Amino acid sequence: MDDSAVTILHMTRHECCPPAAATAGHEFRSASASLPTLQRNALRKIFGRAEFSPEEVAALGHRRLQQAEGIGSKGLTTILAWLQAHGHALDQAPTPPARETPRKRCQDVEQAIRLLRRHGYTVYKPQPQENTEGQGRSRTAP
Repeated sequence: MDDSAVTILHMTRHECCPPAAATAGHEFRSASASLPTLQRNALRKIFGRAEFSPEEVAALGHRRLQQAEGIGSKGLTTILAWLQAHGHALDQAPTPPARETPRKRCQDVEQAIRLLRRHGYTVYKPQPQENTEGQGRSRTAP
């Protein structure tokens, strides 16, 4: 092999594989591409664009990721592992204890009733029970 062939191969290599400074803008694609599709799509929805960096995701914080639409507990675990692999560790925010309000309980009951009716069940409202003061409930034998 003569020197002219080596020079041509050397030039061809640099043309197809540019130095790292020239590819700095493409780091987003390789980083976000390593996420599974469901998590990548959920993050795309948050950012409103197709490409994002691990730094941007880390800046959202644990609480925001936890509340994001389309990211469940398994997806959150996947994103946290992805962030850690890219040098970003998020502290897990403590999950506040769930408080059930009377309104929420009522909505849950109404939703359950609609679901039962949709599947062919007949649901009756409870009959008011007569309960006089001081007597409590009593059973009568047949």
